[in-house]
Amino acid sequence: MPESKKPSLTLLSEDQLHTKGDLPSPALAYLNTLSPAGMRTQATALNNLAYIFSDGKISDALAFPWHHLRYEHTSGLSAHMVNIGYAKATINKHLVALRRVLEEAFRLGLFADHNDYFRAAGVRSLRVESLPRGRSLAMTELEALVAACQADRSNPHLGTRDTAIISLMYACGLRRQETVDLNLADLDLENQKVRILGKGSKQRFVYLSAEAIPAITAWLQIRGRQLGPLFTRVSKGGKVSLKRLSAQAVYYILKSRQREAGVASFSPHDLRRTTITDLLEADIDVLTVSAIAGHASADTTRRYDKRPEDTKRAAAEKLRSPFRSSDELTPPPTNADDQD
Repeated sequence: MPESKKPSLTLLSEDQLHTKGDLPSPALAYLNTLSPAGMRTQATALNNLAYIFSDGKISDALAFPWHHLRYEHTSGLSAHMVNIGYAKATINKHLVALRRVLEEAFRLGLFADHNDYFRAAGVRSLRVESLPRGRSLAMTELEALVAACQADRSNPHLGTRDTAIISLMYACGLRRQETVDLNLADLDLENQKVRILGKGSKQRFVYLSAEAIPAITAWLQIRGRQLGPLFTRVSKGGKVSLKRLSAQAVYYILKSRQREAGVASFSPHDLRRTTITDLLEADIDVLTVSAIAGHASADTTRRYDKRPEDTKRAAAEKLRSPFRSSDELTPPPTNADDQD
């Protein structure tokens, strides 16, 4: 039986790779539309793609001639990446980057024929069905995290700030970047709501429970009411500055408090998963939860559902079964007139 042939990828030629001329960079144009975190992620993806399409000759996306890609190149990318060990979800992220950088090349007028662009960018994402990642935290774990912050005697101001960060991230289901992007002007404590700048520069309002307000108020008493970022740096000596925290700083804050609290490891995004799970468990309808989380689709919200299997088991018990055992079956009534 003949050996099955592995999928091959059509590569750019040497002449195409070394196109001369001072052309604008579609990769740079695309990356400039992204947040700092998105820019880092997609720059890595574009560098990977440049390396793949050039057979290792170019690893810098800014130096790659994206406008030379055609359908015969892009159509084999997914199969090639699967063959060399990429996960389907990761491949789809690369395909998003590919489509967007080709779009920028088209907008910059680098494609002589618009049909070449549409065909090359027409590659579809792979269908991915995987178990949801991450976990949700129990309320006892959240309380332990806050207790660890409040027990910080070496730097009480730092503990107060971290308490506010954890409380607000959970209360609003915030992403890390959304947390550090918050400004004082986004807070409306009188009406118990927060204005959040989400993905794609989409704004949404999320309301706070009365229990979440004191943690934020305590931080504001230390931070002051000057306009600027809501969550700022605190020195080892407890001095507060108006310099904005980074998303990476939030990661380190949560990791540090997790170790101090003796809580099992979790990611910053798990706080968001916990919020969504707890709202769903409280029987809040999925559309409302989706609006709070800033999801474009309720299907995305459902993937965050981390309710335990006991919830599903309890739901199953509420369904009646048409099956009855022989002991439960009652023989149908007989009519004496029908008997022989």
